[in-house]
Amino acid sequence: MSVDSPSDPMPRSSLIFAGLITVIGVAAATLLGARPLNPREAAGVFPPWWGREAALVAASEAGSILAVGALPFIVIVRSDQGVASARLREAGALFSIDPGRVAPCSL
Repeated sequence: MSVDSPSDPMPRSSLIFAGLITVIGVAAATLLGARPLNPREAAGVFPPWWGREAALVAASEAGSILAVGALPFIVIVRSDQGVASARLREAGALFSIDPGRVAPCSL
C-alpha cells in the first residue's frame, strides 16, 4: 500500500489541469472585451511554449517593444502605423489584448 507523502512532486494531471484553467481564463478575458482600445498599442499573447526570447523576437517584428507581461510570452508593443494587433498576429501571436489588462509588466 502506497501513501503519498508531502514531499511527492505534483502529479502530471494536476499540472495539465492548472494549465488548462490558465488557457481558459486568458481566452475568457479576451472574449469579454479585452481587445486593445488604442490601435497603436497592444499586448500580444504568444504561444507559451515559445519562451521569452522567441516571443520578444517575434514581437519586435510587430513594433517597438514597450514591456513584457508577468508571463514571459505576453509582450506589449507600439506600432506607429496604428495596426498593432494585426502586426502581432502576423508575427505569430495567438491573439492580442488591451495592454491595460495585462498583469504588472517588467522588462
